[in-house]
Amino acid sequence: MYVVGGAVRDSLLGLAPKDIDYVAVGTTPDTLRDLGFQQVGQDFPVFLHPKSHVEVALARTERKTQQGHTGFVVHADPSVTLETDLLRRDFTINAMAISRTGELIDPFGGQQDLNDRLLRHVSTAFAEDPLRILRGIRFLAQLGRFDFQLADETVHLMQSMAPSLTELSVERVIVELDKTLASERPEHGLSQLARLKVTDMLAPELLKLPERFVCKSADARLAEWVLCNEPTTECVARYAATFRLTNRRSQFLSAVIRLKDLTLANPQACLDAMSQLGWLRGNAPNSALDRLLLEFDQTQQLPVPLARWMFMRDQVRAVSATPFVNAGLSGKALGEAIYAERLRVLSTEISAPGTAPGL
Repeated sequence: MYVVGGAVRDSLLGLAPKDIDYVAVGTTPDTLRDLGFQQVGQDFPVFLHPKSHVEVALARTERKTQQGHTGFVVHADPSVTLETDLLRRDFTINAMAISRTGELIDPFGGQQDLNDRLLRHVSTAFAEDPLRILRGIRFLAQLGRFDFQLADETVHLMQSMAPSLTELSVERVIVELDKTLASERPEHGLSQLARLKVTDMLAPELLKLPERFVCKSADARLAEWVLCNEPTTECVARYAATFRLTNRRSQFLSAVIRLKDLTLANPQACLDAMSQLGWLRGNAPNSALDRLLLEFDQTQQLPVPLARWMFMRDQVRAVSATPFVNAGLSGKALGEAIYAERLRVLSTEISAPGTAPGL
């Protein structure tokens, strides 16, 4: 039994491992089941320890059979050695193991690459899985404090692999990009996108990056990235459809983009923007979306703070149709009266903050 992968890497870097992966060599599924292990992996043999419930995988090999991240056939039996198992891994710094006696097994020079702060692929089999390009970008971001760099030969290999990124599902792409955005130094990884030709394949309009990210959440950081490329609302809508963004993320990006150049000089334009963003519908504002908007306010990239927009939105939403209905208005006349009252309230709030009706 050996500890393998990221836990070994993190321990050697002086970091507390988030997850610990174990690999068992020279055994079979039947043997582990007889010892009380519970099998949980369908695509390849992974077992839960009967007491600690940690995951233990059998040493295995992989063979590429079709396109995409999951297009592999896995083979596991007692003849698969530890070195063979480590050979299938992505980077040398992830291809080390520690035995139960504490011995470091490092057949591919991972420890030296750790010391040299280099991210280097283990073998040419790296090219079989295009997701590894995005994983490499993520590792650069997650290990940002150590200033890792890509080995030259790995850069060349990744560049040659870039066209195969289109084989990946959009869900896998988004998962990796979100992990990168949520990392310690996302710009350290994302700065390699253009060099590796990833931007050309996935997001050609997103060439520019912030010098540093101000926000903490992946959602807000995505907006920082998008906004510095001066996108249109049409561009955002297209990416939302292509990458199947969640409704909340799409609404958040739409709000940031629509308000990026809007001042309070024209109250009618402000009211129309609120309506187009869906802020004046009957349902209550989305609290999670509001939290994102307030987080993005830290960037100070919009001419009018989002907190101010949200306050004005709430004043406009407080306008009730009841007085107009009681006055006998209906249909188009009712709609026009509500619009006029909303515009009056908004104009008052813009010209004399804090004096709109109800304050």
